[in-house]
Amino acid sequence: MTVSPSTVESSVAQEPVAPAGAVVHSIGIAGMCVVKAPDKVRTVLGSCIGVAMYDRVAKIGGMGHVILPDSTEGTGDPAKFADTAVDLLLEQLVEAGGVRARVAAKIVGGAAMFGDERAGGLGRRNAESVTARLAHHKIRLAASAVGGQRGRKMLLDPASGMVQVEIIGETPDTI
Repeated sequence: MTVSPSTVESSVAQEPVAPAGAVVHSIGIAGMCVVKAPDKVRTVLGSCIGVAMYDRVAKIGGMGHVILPDSTEGTGDPAKFADTAVDLLLEQLVEAGGVRARVAAKIVGGAAMFGDERAGGLGRRNAESVTARLAHHKIRLAASAVGGQRGRKMLLDPASGMVQVEIIGETPDTI
C-alpha cells in the first residue's frame, strides 16, 4: 500500500524486491512516500535530511526528503521544507493507519558536502529544523545519523522501524 499525493507519487520509482513481492519505493529530492510492510522506502542524501516516521505496531512507515529548513525560504511543494514536510508526512502516516501516539522518527543526512561555511550550514540547519518540528509534534526522535561531509543512502523498513544508513563508500549500518 502506497499513500502519497499525486504530485509526489509521480516522482516515486519502484523496484521489486524478492521474495515476498515487496517493493522498494525510491524517492528523490522533495519526495515523500508512505508504505506498509513488506514494502520499504529509500533515498540518497547530501545536505538534505531524510526523515523517516513509522508505527511498528501497524507496520506502516514513511519518508520525506527535505531540502530546505523553512518554507519562508522559498516556494514549491510542501515536501521540500522541514516545517511543512514533517507535518505532511505525519498526516499521511496517520491517514494510512498509523497511530500518532506510537509514531517515532529517525533522521539521516545533513552533510556539509562542500564545507559547512560555503553552504551556509545548510545541512546543519536542515537537521535542526526537522528535529525542532518533530519536537513540536511530540514525535520521539529514536535515532539520527547526521552531519559529516559525505552523502548517505537511507532505507526504511516499516515492519521493524529499522533504518539502514550507508555513508557512500562505507559498509552500511543500522539505526
